[in-house]
Amino acid sequence: MDRRTLLKTGGVGVLGLGLGGCATRPTSASTRAPLSLSVVEASWERVIRTTVGLRPHRGSGFVVKPDKLDDKTLIHNYGHGGAGMSLSWGTAHLAAELALERETRRAAVIGSGVAGLTTARELQRRGFDVTIYAMAVPPDTTSNMSWASFTPTSGLVEVGRRTPEWDAQFRSAVGIAYERLQLLVGPKYGISWINSYSMMNEMPAAGPQQGTGRLLPPEVRTGRVILGPGEHPFPSRYASSRPALRFEPSIYLDALMTDFVLVGGEIVIQKFDTPRDMAALEEPVVVNCTGLGSKALFDDQELIR
Repeated sequence: MDRRTLLKTGGVGVLGLGLGGCATRPTSASTRAPLSLSVVEASWERVIRTTVGLRPHRGSGFVVKPDKLDDKTLIHNYGHGGAGMSLSWGTAHLAAELALERETRRAAVIGSGVAGLTTARELQRRGFDVTIYAMAVPPDTTSNMSWASFTPTSGLVEVGRRTPEWDAQFRSAVGIAYERLQLLVGPKYGISWINSYSMMNEMPAAGPQQGTGRLLPPEVRTGRVILGPGEHPFPSRYASSRPALRFEPSIYLDALMTDFVLVGGEIVIQKFDTPRDMAALEEPVVVNCTGLGSKALFDDQELIR
């Protein structure tokens, strides 16, 4: 369904998240009341602004790994694809655990998008004094441009390139991120539960979880309800309803920034052109959360826009 059709039919949810879970089959219309959704008041006159953001893709998936930069510990945490909001707490946890291998508790985080901010917070929780170095801060980051809901499988690697090790790391990141996000639901962080709707003309096949949903930990697989004819307002024979986590990036990123500063975090506006620029920093631990910037900084040719 395109956006115009959605606006005409009315709806308050997002579409097609692809999360796993068993489906509840439709019952007769006499036993379940038709779904009632508020009609969206949409017109060109109500549009405040139009933005365009870049969604990076990395064929072999996100990177969380240690490296060396002279005598510094360099940790990479980037390449989330379309799953930065979904996975960032999980990959930040993994990156912070790698940082603990150094006795020192001073760290620099490069980048202030969602990956950089969550990594900085995870480091602070482990007793690190953290400085974020970035050429831009919210609301002027790529993360602020995202349309965000919990869609961890949208950043998966290309077919045939996954390994058992990558799958295990992915499941770990998803489970940690999902747990963290439950604690942040509410107006302060701009995270809420809404219903997601998808349209279909054929009844989905019953049986075991199919596709990428099989990668998700069981606790993350939200169940869906299949709505039959007369039970929904969409221009299709069937529709599915599923609970989903939604982010409001402008609120979420500002709240993360506030939390970071309140516990002593510092922010320095600085642009890095080469890894040698990072080597000049005073902090012995450097975490690279530059996202798309890693293509030029670290010659990662897998990153595409």
